[in-house]
Amino acid sequence: MKNNLKQLRVSAGFTLKSLGDMCGWHSQQIAQLERSDTTNPTLSTAYVLATALGVDVTDIWPNDTKVGEETITVQRVTRGPK
Repeated sequence: MKNNLKQLRVSAGFTLKSLGDMCGWHSQQIAQLERSDTTNPTLSTAYVLATALGVDVTDIWPNDTKVGEETITVQRVTRGPK
């Protein structure tokens, strides 16, 4: 499944190890998620990563990407000016 995880991690200045430590996971788990193009993350995985990176889940996984616990569809909501 295409994702922007590596780009966002590097932009935030995190190594695989530092992001893994923040999430409570091994760096290999982060690397696997970054290069995976077939595995759907669980909803809890998606939110842990988004929270650690300070972004929305939709910033990591593009529109219409299935993020599953049961499997949901994540879509970006366009908001008007504040």
